[in-house]
Amino acid sequence: MKMQTPWILAIGFVSLLCLTTPHKAAGQTTPVNENNSSVKQDLEKRFREYTEALTKRDLNALEQIWTDDYVFINPRGELVTKSQRLSNLKAGATEFQAIRPKSERTEVHGNVALDVGTVTLEGTKYGGKESSGDYRYMTVWVNNDGRWQMIANQITRIAH
Repeated sequence: MKMQTPWILAIGFVSLLCLTTPHKAAGQTTPVNENNSSVKQDLEKRFREYTEALTKRDLNALEQIWTDDYVFINPRGELVTKSQRLSNLKAGATEFQAIRPKSERTEVHGNVALDVGTVTLEGTKYGGKESSGDYRYMTVWVNNDGRWQMIANQITRIAH
């Protein structure tokens, strides 16, 4: 029985290692490059539409850009739903004068895309408080019937 214990431990460890190590199926993850530059262009266009809608407080455009189950993690770490975010914009508790994003990494995973970068916000309020500055962002997009929609995003203040 003592000989079986090391084998059982080894099998358990290998199984655990296999379950916790990320695996990439063929074609599952595709960083955006020259081969799928049209996807990158679509995402860049959609992000410009998003920033324009935020600065103009165009609630109808944002309604279309955000999925119904969209969530936002604001700089204070609060989880904000689509309806809450729309209400904040409508009430003026959230506002933006200028948004200058710089994408650093975009990856496409089937119908889902991840965009990570930095953004400079000017004339910005969150929860009615001045919040202008430099942030790191992460945005998750999903392609619904040929149109990219934002399903989640998050921003974090960059300490200087």
